[in-house]
Amino acid sequence: MLVVVMVWSSSRRRERFNPDWPKVRAFVLRRDGNRCQWPVKDDFGNVRLCGAPANEVDHKRRDGVRDDDSLDNLWALCRWHHQRKTEGESAESRRMNCERRKEKRWYSHPAFK
Repeated sequence: MLVVVMVWSSSRRRERFNPDWPKVRAFVLRRDGNRCQWPVKDDFGNVRLCGAPANEVDHKRRDGVRDDDSLDNLWALCRWHHQRKTEGESAESRRMNCERRKEKRWYSHPAFK
């Protein structure tokens, strides 16, 4: 099992935190009935919401610069789905960083200077 650990000591994410986050979080959990909003497909291809008890609020999408805390971009998630989503985002970020490093190495070749 892969465990993702956020290193807060070197992160600048705190600077982006919404000071009203506790209120926003409570509102989203209440709005979503404290149930996970992650879409789940059954064996027949039907989509339904997970519906497990949710105690976490996350952004559906990020714009890369700052978090969009608008209510339509926030949803309640159970811990399991929140972890899966975060792991997927982390893997994608690592893949993109690796591609950027490869491209930088490629263009640092003397033939491009």
